[in-house]
Amino acid sequence: MTKFTLNKGEEENAFVAGGTHYDRDISNDYKIAGKRSPPSEDGKILVEFKISYATMCTWADIELTGVFDPEENSLRGTMLIPSYGTTGDFVFKRDPDLVRFYPAPSATDARKRWEFAKASVLDRIRRKAWSHSHILKRIRDGKRYMELSLRFHYGRDLNEDEEKEFFDLYPVLYEADVRFRTSLIRIKLSETPFFP
Repeated sequence: MTKFTLNKGEEENAFVAGGTHYDRDISNDYKIAGKRSPPSEDGKILVEFKISYATMCTWADIELTGVFDPEENSLRGTMLIPSYGTTGDFVFKRDPDLVRFYPAPSATDARKRWEFAKASVLDRIRRKAWSHSHILKRIRDGKRYMELSLRFHYGRDLNEDEEKEFFDLYPVLYEADVRFRTSLIRIKLSETPFFP
């Protein structure tokens, strides 16, 4: 694992970072220093930086110039290794989460590909189901369902918008949530004296 820290440089839009390479046989520490331009109209940012290693390694220092595209979440450009006079292209891009489920390149059978498809879809569904915003929405919807149900049971008529909202909640709510809220509604109704 690479340890990495990023700090703001002395100049505006400059940055300095330091880290420890995951493979101690190659190099111990490295430093990244560079600068970036302000975002253009399309949101892209020009970035120039240099990676310097504390101890000599096979590729020595590297100078990189590229463009960060926030829509693609990638940094693409060209690199130069001055000590070797070598140039080339580079792409820094975060892999989607589903890549960790991808089978080894040697596995070409349909069973492995089907396992990959199942694992990645199931992971995406679990992430959505347990996301902070999803849980808060379920709580809000449940409370609103309870509020409107109690008003209806107490004989207070719902206006047109509230009635539409009440019936729109049915397909959104989970069956377990409806049962739980209905049990709370029954408890609330049993505690409240009702005079016809």
